Amino acid sequence: MSTTPTMQSRLKLNRPSLRRLARPPKQRTPLGTAFNAANLPVALALQHCRDCGSVQYPPRELCRQCLGDALVWRPTSGSGLLVSRIELHHSLWEYFKRRLTEKPWPVASVRLDCGVIAFAHLALETFGSSSPAILAADTPVQVFTHTDCSLNAVMIAVAAETPIASRSQRHAIAAGLGLLEPAIKPEGI
Repeated sequence: MSTTPTMQSRLKLNRPSLRRLARPPKQRTPLGTAFNAANLPVALALQHCRDCGSVQYPPRELCRQCLGDALVWRPTSGSGLLVSRIELHHSLWEYFKRRLTEKPWPVASVRLDCGVIAFAHLALETFGSSSPAILAADTPVQVFTHTDCSLNAVMIAVAAETPIASRSQRHAIAAGLGLLEPAIKPEGI
């Protein structure tokens, strides 16, 4: 049975599993959109309170320490320590479902030196060939942001000694994780 172009477009809207190209989640709140914009020109930018100097993550409208509303985006050091590491084995998002058929998706929580805990994609290949199996808490890491194929800024955690100073180095790591291209289903519409 062949489907008309109109029917194909309706199916693509209502059934993400039938789409040929699946992308990461694109919906963002206004604060998430501000996070995207602030992180385009730098490796990592987080909100800082002008009144008390506290760093905010996730982005918020009021300071978590003094409840002040004078929050500004500033470049921030991405160095920190690994708190925990997990592997994603199941997801409701079609993009990750397709990626998980190959191998689990590593995710980490990192306590940044500025005091906040961030969740990030974990680039295991930056830790060497034998380290990922024994990657323990309190391992030094650094976090940076990069846009994924939905043009949203996502955080990526790498080994502390990994060079991430230039945009091309960060781009190569994001490409190695597969964040820059959609998940393809060859028989999709």
